[in-house]
Amino acid sequence: MNDKSFKKEIGNRIKSYRKLKGLTQEQLAELMDFNTKSISLLENGHNYIALNKVPKLCNALDIKPYQLFIFDKRNNKSEKIQDDIIELLNTMDSTKLKLAYKLLYELNNFHLK
Repeated sequence: MNDKSFKKEIGNRIKSYRKLKGLTQEQLAELMDFNTKSISLLENGHNYIALNKVPKLCNALDIKPYQLFIFDKRNNKSEKIQDDIIELLNTMDSTKLKLAYKLLYELNNFHLK
């Protein structure tokens, strides 16, 4: 992976988690004491985030630092879906996690005809 694609991947991860959290770029910038232009440059892969800002970003997005650096590019779509589900579960609070468990449990017991 080269420098340009690495920045793009990090930016995509930030944008994806921001949207999952339901935040605008402006709201994320405010939570991080950044300006909106900085968030835009990060998300578009033009800038790196400073290492000392990663904890603040992760707190704002309610994620763990390692989640920014998962770049698994599998060709098998079912494996990608499983990864996406696991990633989503890792971002949920306990209330949402319990609901997700109940939904998955019931869906697993549901039989299609």
